[in-house]
Amino acid sequence: MSNGAPPSSREAPKARARRRGWRRVLRWTLGAFVLFEVLINVLLNVGFVSGLLKRETERTRIEWSSGWWLWPGPVHLRDFSVLQRDAATLWQVKAESVRARVSLVQFLSRRVSAHEVVAQGVRAWARPAPPLEQPVTHPPSEHPWQIILDNVELEDVRELAWEPVRYLGTGNGRGSLHVIAGQRLTVDLEALRLGDGLLEMEERRMGRVKELTAAVNLDILQRPRGDEPRHKRFDGTFGAKLDVDDLGWVGALLSRGKEHPLHLSQGAGHVDAEVHVRDGHFAEGSRVDASGAALELKLGPARVRAPWSVKGAMTGTEGQLQLRFAPVHLEGEHGRVMEVPEVQLTLHSTAAEPSDKPRVGYSLHVAKSRPVDLKMLNAWIGKTFHVESGHATLEGTDTSPSKQDSRVSLHAETNLVEGKWSGIRVLGKTRADVDAQRVRVHGKVLALDGTRLDIDHVSADTKYQQIRAWSGSFHLTRARLSLEPVELEADFTATFANSAPFVAMLTTEKKLPRFLSPMLEAKDWHITGHARMGDAGLQLRGLHAKAEGLELEGRLDTARGSTHALLLAKTGGLTGAVEIAPGKSQVQLKGAQRWYEQRLAQPPGQD
Repeated sequence: MSNGAPPSSREAPKARARRRGWRRVLRWTLGAFVLFEVLINVLLNVGFVSGLLKRETERTRIEWSSGWWLWPGPVHLRDFSVLQRDAATLWQVKAESVRARVSLVQFLSRRVSAHEVVAQGVRAWARPAPPLEQPVTHPPSEHPWQIILDNVELEDVRELAWEPVRYLGTGNGRGSLHVIAGQRLTVDLEALRLGDGLLEMEERRMGRVKELTAAVNLDILQRPRGDEPRHKRFDGTFGAKLDVDDLGWVGALLSRGKEHPLHLSQGAGHVDAEVHVRDGHFAEGSRVDASGAALELKLGPARVRAPWSVKGAMTGTEGQLQLRFAPVHLEGEHGRVMEVPEVQLTLHSTAAEPSDKPRVGYSLHVAKSRPVDLKMLNAWIGKTFHVESGHATLEGTDTSPSKQDSRVSLHAETNLVEGKWSGIRVLGKTRADVDAQRVRVHGKVLALDGTRLDIDHVSADTKYQQIRAWSGSFHLTRARLSLEPVELEADFTATFANSAPFVAMLTTEKKLPRFLSPMLEAKDWHITGHARMGDAGLQLRGLHAKAEGLELEGRLDTARGSTHALLLAKTGGLTGAVEIAPGKSQVQLKGAQRWYEQRLAQPPGQD
């Protein structure tokens, strides 16, 4: 007879012990899991990761304001941002919320690795940045921190800015980001779509985006000290359909960093463009088609108005972009001054290979204008030279033998002009050649350096002199045309066929002084001086003229039909001075040099 306990009763304590052991393991495991969850959530909210990256490099920052993570599910972050900068540019992406699956194992290998990233309320900026301070030179880290964001979905894109241009609207996109702290930035934007948003430039409205698509790949390999990247690759495809508003923003953009702004307005239109970029250069298939209403450029009291259009395309390694204005109207205070049927600027680019830097040139075509009635000049120079009849035309030509090396000149040419100067009837023709490459706009002033002025077929009958078929050429080494008030000021060199202008000037009151009689036969005069022409009349200063043993210097003022001139003449061994004033003429042979200098120091017309 057995006195032991039944087997079931002996096994019960062991089972209970095992159950208690499993419960303890479960409690410890659950406690450890809860502690782990608490720990990672604390680390998420105290800036641990961003602090590690900041100590590693100042070029890369990843930050958020708060977050939570129920591991192994996705991590949730609020006010997330990634900042990256190179030698000249600061890039920043912000999102109101981010959800992503993050690898803890990768974090132990100094990697912030996330996939299935969903970002909402996205805003992105790129802006110029000041140069980085040069740190103490040290070799790059062998194990730098890395940020790897794969399969990123951008939802509710609200703002994109590449200073100074900003987009505000809606959009979505997808792509990936890989940052090796301080060494490399790789962005693969597989698709971006924007629509029904506004474009702004420095809070000035540019227009509305109807549709914009983009796919971009950017790869930047940086130098360790913040210098220019040693490798930078940019590929992309862009498509855009835009409605553009008042083009005043174009003037503001072209005026950035300049003393005098460019006053553009109106010109609303549309743009349809597709752009392909390979290795930072425009690639085959790129095109643009745009047009708009009349654009207005204001230059002082003058206004230039013209409808505009842009057409461009890339074929192989050659590209062409045409900017056309037609017709062009120049208007002044008293109405229309000139009409040019067409002005077209064409840009050409060629490259031996698609990856080579293209060579860019341009050509300018200015169609011959409608004839301009020159009597409209009387409001400006009528007190000096009053136009009775005559017309002029303006035309532009490109004299370059190659479309890559443009040499554009603007030609203004008159028919036979009739007018009066100091009461004398004058006939003649004029041609002006303006070097378009040297034309500059400084507010209400045009710089016309290098302009050539040819005058020929000049005839006039003075009281003591007849002029027939005279000709002369002026080269304006420095010229400024002020538009308000209208005034031309220039340094010039000139050649005259003969002395007819000097003789006419010196014989307004009397016959030519005898000691100057050699002037009547002198040919091929060379003259330099400074001229100012405006409402006050014509002023010549620093006048020097030479021809065949003759030399003249002095000044001239003429306005309202009267002339005041002071000249010092040297001919052979004789020096004499002459002063012409309304109603009188004075010749000085004794002490001529001293007398001339004394008179020159006094204002014209002062006795």
